[in-house]
Amino acid sequence: MTLDQNELSILKGITASGGTGNILEFLIEAIDFDTAFELAITLQNKDLVKLLYSNFNKKLIVVELTLLGFAEGKK
Repeated sequence: MTLDQNELSILKGITASGGTGNILEFLIEAIDFDTAFELAITLQNKDLVKLLYSNFNKKLIVVELTLLGFAEGKK
């Protein structure tokens, strides 16, 4: 599976933090909330994460790794 730098950074960061986390904390470059949310949806469509919670005002996009996402994050 081909992953870009942001996707890989998110997977590695969430793997290190225990499997659940806010993707905005693990991005390499600063991007706006809408773009980060699209990235979360892309990761979910690749079956790497499951979107758990999103809140624009608090800047939260919380996802949980799937088994495939956990395996990709450990590479």
